Amino acid sequence: MDDENNQKKAGETKIIAFPNLGERLIVKGLDELGNRNFKAAAQLFSQAREYEPENDEVCMGLVVSLVELEYYQEAKELCIEMLNKGIGDYFQLINIYLMVLLQLGEHQEMVTTIELLFEENQIPFDKEEHFEKMLQFSKRALEDKKEEKERQNQQLSEEMQEDELFEGKTDNEMLMVISKLTNINIRPFIPQIEEFLQKDEGHPFFKTMLLNILIDQEYNEEMTVRKFNQSKSVIPRELKSLKETDFYKLVTGLAEEEISQDNPSLYEMVHSLIERHSFLLFPFEPGPESLPAWAAAYHALAEEYMTGEVSVRDLADLYEADEESVADILSYIKEIEEISYPII
Repeated sequence: MDDENNQKKAGETKIIAFPNLGERLIVKGLDELGNRNFKAAAQLFSQAREYEPENDEVCMGLVVSLVELEYYQEAKELCIEMLNKGIGDYFQLINIYLMVLLQLGEHQEMVTTIELLFEENQIPFDKEEHFEKMLQFSKRALEDKKEEKERQNQQLSEEMQEDELFEGKTDNEMLMVISKLTNINIRPFIPQIEEFLQKDEGHPFFKTMLLNILIDQEYNEEMTVRKFNQSKSVIPRELKSLKETDFYKLVTGLAEEEISQDNPSLYEMVHSLIERHSFLLFPFEPGPESLPAWAAAYHALAEEYMTGEVSVRDLADLYEADEESVADILSYIKEIEEISYPII
């Protein structure tokens, strides 16, 4: 019994913290901060936060140390947390927060914050001029950034117009051209894009990438897309994003219902196949009546990859689909699998 009590006492002593450890860490942290040993101060204040997470001195000491160490992202996150929780002197903290945003080049957030301070009359009268100057500086910086971006885009656009966009390009060159198109106004290049979208030999992967840019830039004119010996007229602005198409959502949903609980790794492969093929096929979608057969075919292909054998009949029954349709779709998606993806 005595041994048991001794063990119990020994166990209890293990969880007793040093008395006033939080206070001692704060005092040491303030000393190190005063001596400009910011790394040591940051470590001490971080430890102190474990004991007193919302202590004003601890949080302010830590945020000042982070700023001095030029850990601006961490300082920004701590400032936001402190502002949300009302920790520390509000106006002092706002000044630190704005200085951090300046260092990070986040001028839009500076503008938003200062305008809000003016709206809510949070700025002392004697500081208004200083904050007004800071506001104007941030707005000018934003305008300069915008003008520089427009200048670069204009220069890039002019350079690209001097060249055939897609003719005779390797896969890597195609990726570079399309990457550049994402950053500029695509409309001057519509004739070349339309021509590429209608070419039989144009890679379906690149055609989908171009369609996505047209969707992002809300291009609102009709154009024809040709893929896999099919043609379709579309208005990019009206197209759903790939993962919002009925084909992607419903086929993935059917497969998930049948596989995900019993065989997660098989479902992951099915999901990956559907995702890749949807990208290549977009904007073409099979009719809703055939979707169970598509789900069964993807299940069959994934199972064949993983085990080397598959029963199309059993899977057709599982998804309540026509066996012949499943076999035809399986053959078709194997052809799609033969299309190599560009190296990214």
